Amino acid sequence: MLRRPAAVLVVGLAAALVLTGCKAQDSTGRIAVTVAPNEAEQSYFVEVLIPTGRTAAHQKAFPGDTLEFAGVAVGRVTVRADGLCPQSTTIISGQVVDVTLSSTGC
Repeated sequence: MLRRPAAVLVVGLAAALVLTGCKAQDSTGRIAVTVAPNEAEQSYFVEVLIPTGRTAAHQKAFPGDTLEFAGVAVGRVTVRADGLCPQSTTIISGQVVDVTLSSTGC
């Protein structure tokens, strides 16, 4: 007889923790990538790479464009585009990380 109320209590607590998130943190972040405005007037294929070398996100941009990438895994990433210097940065949960790609300073 005591087992039924205890089971209901355990299931209720588990449901409450799942619904409230139990202070779970989002393990993704955001990055804003700008292609320097003084670059050659062409399109650039911008990639965000995780440490394994896999592409996490990509978009095309022109000089002066700023691309917004969301849902990128928290941690170290490399941002690159053909003909521009790659940049490494760390994605932090809850913050937008800004990166500018240019052909100088490699």
